[in-house]
Order: sequence, then C-alpha cells, then structure tokens
Amino acid sequence: MIKDLVVEKIDLKKPAKLRIAIVQSTYHAELNGNMTNYCREVFIQNDIPEDRVEVYYAVGTWEVALITEALAKTKRFDAIVAFGIIIKGDTYHFDLIADETARALMNTMINYQIPVAFEILAVYHYDQAVARASNNEYNKGIEAGNATLKTLKTLREIA
Repeated sequence: MIKDLVVEKIDLKKPAKLRIAIVQSTYHAELNGNMTNYCREVFIQNDIPEDRVEVYYAVGTWEVALITEALAKTKRFDAIVAFGIIIKGDTYHFDLIADETARALMNTMINYQIPVAFEILAVYHYDQAVARASNNEYNKGIEAGNATLKTLKTLREIA
C-alpha cells in the first residue's frame, strides 16, 4: 500500500509552496497511473500538499513532450515529472519515439530552466514495464519524486 511507503525525506525549505506538474501518458494507463500515484506519495510525504501537484494527461508518450513544454512555458510550476511507457515492437517507431521524446524533454528543461524528471520507460518487453511500474518499492514513480525534490534542493542552494 502506498501510504506505508518509506520515502526518503528531502530537506526543502517551504515545500508547501512548491507547485509540481505531472504529465502522464494514458497509453498503458494502469502502469503510468501507478508511477503517478507513487510519485505523488513521495511529494505528500515531503510536505507538499496534494493540491499543489497537478496531473495532466497525454494520449501517448509522444504527446508528453508537447504538454510538458506548454506547462513549462506557463512558468506556474517549480518542476515537471514526465511518465510514459514505450514497448519495442518490430519497427523503428520505438527508437524514434524514445529518442525524440528524450531530446524534447531535455530541451524543455534547459530552455525553461525547470527540472523535468524523465521516467519514460523504453523497454523491450511488457514484463520490463511491469517490473518498473507495479505497486511495490521498485516503482519508478518513487525515483522520479526523489530526483525532482533533490534537484529542486540543489537549485535552491545555487540561487
């Protein structure tokens, strides 16, 4: 159960003032939803109120990049987390989506100077996605939440 999750506490000043967006692909909705839920729990356990974390949905991983960029452009958020799953098929499509989505999210992070946690799982088999996005302590949503908070902490130390 998520509420019993032991989460690393990140020492952030005024975490209740942070605003975080999560962009979640609805393709492979259950697994992406699990990552979103675990990520939100990391934020909650680090004293970020639930209403300060907004979730936006993208049809697929390809669209995650566009929605992330639009959110960054608003300057309303301190960080954005991106969730998607791409499973390799028999064509080059997998490589295109994985590579270009990564490039677009990195460009957004650099151009808008906002942390963008990258949890686009590019896997070869469905089982690999399940191993990384199930309801357990290995869920990549935990890693995304921790990475986001640690990055925000470091950026605050620099400023």
